[in-house]
Amino acid sequence: MRELTSVEMQNVSGAGFFDFIGSVVVGAAAGITAFGLKWAMSGGSAGGVLGVGIISGGVGLIVGAVVGLVDGALYGAMNGWETTAGWFNNIVENQLDLGTGVITA
Repeated sequence: MRELTSVEMQNVSGAGFFDFIGSVVVGAAAGITAFGLKWAMSGGSAGGVLGVGIISGGVGLIVGAVVGLVDGALYGAMNGWETTAGWFNNIVENQLDLGTGVITA
């Protein structure tokens, strides 16, 4: 009996399946936070004097979160764990950086 390669072991043990599920979940979470916050900031900055920015910011948050959920899940499904984890780390680092400017419309 021969030894299995690492790729064969992943396929036999089902580790590739859990790798796929993990990357989809992490990608969806990263997409929700990235798209939701960016769309909310860009919608909120377009309000003007009448205070419509709160409404457009809320709509931007909801629509951005939905789009980010789908896009992030697809990104994780297509690129795998390594790339998706790197993308998630970049998003978290950018959101925690207080020197990042607000996105305007």
